[in-house]
Amino acid sequence: MPGVNTYNDAYQQQSADVGYAILQAGVQGYLDDTTIAAATSADDLIATVNAAVVAPGAESLSQRNSIARALKVGQALGDLSDARVQGATTPVTLAELTWVTNDPSYATGHLGVNLIP
Repeated sequence: MPGVNTYNDAYQQQSADVGYAILQAGVQGYLDDTTIAAATSADDLIATVNAAVVAPGAESLSQRNSIARALKVGQALGDLSDARVQGATTPVTLAELTWVTNDPSYATGHLGVNLIP
């Protein structure tokens, strides 16, 4: 299921950026299958990202903050409503709740631009 389709096209790119941030969180170790399956809301995911201990070299305060902000944006857009978060089990299934799947680069494994300020 892609991102919520009740908002205009301008928000679809923001939604895709949220999806890319989720994929980055999975690759870097901020979120994993266990923490996503246990989450009941976007706030749970944000708390997990903020508390995550990641591998040396993967840690970046700016990346951690960007991922947390992206999750908040996804919550505000409706892509990461409580019901949607509760249905996700992996970083990929969580990311696919956004418009990231409509970006042609998604199929290549590209992790996006990480530009949510």
